[in-house]
Amino acid sequence: MMKKVGLCLGSGGAKGLSHIGVIKYLEEEGIQIDFIAGSSIGALIGGAYASGMSIKEIEEIALESDITSTAKLFSPSLGKSGFVSGTKVEEFLISKFGNKYIEDFKIPFIAIASDIITGEEIHLNKGKLSEAIRASISIPIVFQPAILNNIVLVDGGLVNPLPINVTRKMGADYIIAVNILSSQEKEDSEDNEPLNNKMELENSSEIIPILKRKFEDFIIDNKWIKNFIKQKEKQDFPGMRRIFNQSVQIIEEKLIKLSVELYKPNIVIEPKVKDISIFDFHKADKIINEGYKAAKEILHNQEKN
Repeated sequence: MMKKVGLCLGSGGAKGLSHIGVIKYLEEEGIQIDFIAGSSIGALIGGAYASGMSIKEIEEIALESDITSTAKLFSPSLGKSGFVSGTKVEEFLISKFGNKYIEDFKIPFIAIASDIITGEEIHLNKGKLSEAIRASISIPIVFQPAILNNIVLVDGGLVNPLPINVTRKMGADYIIAVNILSSQEKEDSEDNEPLNNKMELENSSEIIPILKRKFEDFIIDNKWIKNFIKQKEKQDFPGMRRIFNQSVQIIEEKLIKLSVELYKPNIVIEPKVKDISIFDFHKADKIINEGYKAAKEILHNQEKN
């Protein structure tokens, strides 16, 4: 009996264009994807692919991005709950996906979003793809939240930046997870020691107290923060954009690390995109290539073993 393959695509802004390169390589190797779950940019790329768009079409759209077109999508407004209204992004999504409904897809798909009021993880598996993606990519403060079914939704990366558990529950026997916020390239090896979690979780709700405890431990005793303070005693503080990027990435890295250990995907692909900003959509060619190279490397290693 053939195993059902689930593709789990993580969050990370423009870094997530590397998902395109990963899918390109999987296609070349004849690996059929049976389920896709994605968070934030992972929902955008995964949803487009699940909807029937070819990976070539998706790549061409990504390569059309330049600094000017990206800036238009992120043009600021005077919104009460975010710097960007999201209107331009909505128009872009509608222009690409029209009225495609998730429940009609040949490849089952789930986009992850966050209920900003309750903190609940929301799984969007029906309705218009454009609306699901708009919700999943709505970075708090940057974008005004999306409202679906009277629920105020923001970026899925806030609660589940690499939804391995969701992919498993969809029915996948074999999971390929693409983590674009890997900290493996960093010199801080102390922070990369395995987490000591001995609990067997029955459902995703049980993960919340563990995440809370791990996050508190991280804030109290983390080498990166200590080094940051020491370095900044000798130089100026970084700008707001860098602080925002780093803050988001630190939290999501911890959530991803715990998710990988708890739900154990069969393969974790980690493109080398640490030097890419979450807003660097104009570097699509380079980012896509990093995804392709990472997929090729890890799958070749799997074959040897």
